[in-house]
Amino acid sequence: MSGLRSSRRALELRTLLIQTLIAAVLAVGLLWLFTTTRHNLERLGVQSGFHFLTQRAGFAIPQTLISYSEDSTILRAFVVALLNTVTLVAASIPLASVLGLAVGIARISPNILVARLGTFYVETFRNVPVLLQIFFWYYVVLRSLPVSAESIILGGWVVLNNRGIYLPSVTWGPGAIWLAVTWLGALTIVLYSLRRAARSRMSSRRQRTATSAFLCLTAALCVAAIVYFNRIFQVSVPHAGRFGYSSGFYLMPEFLAMWAGLSMYNASYIAEIVRSGLLSVPPGQIEAGRALGLKFPQIVRLITLPLALRVIIPPLATVYMNIFKSSSLGAAIAYPEIVSVFVGTINNIVGQPLEIMAVTLVFYVCVSLLISLLLNRYNSRIQLKK
Repeated sequence: MSGLRSSRRALELRTLLIQTLIAAVLAVGLLWLFTTTRHNLERLGVQSGFHFLTQRAGFAIPQTLISYSEDSTILRAFVVALLNTVTLVAASIPLASVLGLAVGIARISPNILVARLGTFYVETFRNVPVLLQIFFWYYVVLRSLPVSAESIILGGWVVLNNRGIYLPSVTWGPGAIWLAVTWLGALTIVLYSLRRAARSRMSSRRQRTATSAFLCLTAALCVAAIVYFNRIFQVSVPHAGRFGYSSGFYLMPEFLAMWAGLSMYNASYIAEIVRSGLLSVPPGQIEAGRALGLKFPQIVRLITLPLALRVIIPPLATVYMNIFKSSSLGAAIAYPEIVSVFVGTINNIVGQPLEIMAVTLVFYVCVSLLISLLLNRYNSRIQLKK
């Protein structure tokens, strides 16, 4: 017994020694690569350091979520590009998820026509490169829209032309904060009541009471918002100016092309993940639902989909990270995301590729790890406990 323990300890010690040597070799290699690159850049007269972040940017960015001008610093331009990237990913992931879920369910539908349409969608969008789909939406669909003088106006609120989509914007007044706080307080109380009701025997009755109270309070808040409309918020609709439409909320065609391309392409992969997850549910569960008189939508919503989430979530993290990394394709159509602005424009101005590429790589690694961490935590919560 003691000999077995000693041999096991020797094996562990040898494994630790080998791993330490490999880590040391990698660290020395990275240090040599960094030192050599920095020495070569200095020999060529290329500056190093991050002092360029405080310099004047000197260029405009067409889409900004925060205040920005040509006199802003390069650091602020980087933040603007970062927010544009996050906005694109935050809009693409929900649309791709909903569309992929619908197509995945359609593929296993007992209706032959619906199933064939789901298969056609997957086989079409999955086999066309995502960059080509982005070009299609940008050059074929959006660029073929009418010019600004012949814009399509929908109800006087939405304006559509080849420059993008102009939507109404809301300017919040001083009373909006109290409306939001009251609504969030009511929502917190309702969620707490529903959680307590789920643990009690009178769950259905308490749930109905809590839900009714929340709906009544929401209606009262809406009435108060209408009565004090001008005090709480103001709506600004798009209006025609000298150089086209302005004001309102603007979606540039580059954003729309990236949004449509990334969402529809990755939805085909999500559809296959959903289909495989639904088919992994034991047939006995489905037969039991049919025996209870449940229809196909009810079986999917109440039985197969909750059970299939344990299979769907792990590969879904890979698709979400691919959506985030594919946002760098926005540089192909001049969408102002982090690669286009920071690696492209700013690198051409300051000429410090080492620092710029290092910051960009760290950004992509950190966000990808964050997406993986969130989905892994959710996956661990829904897994069966042993």
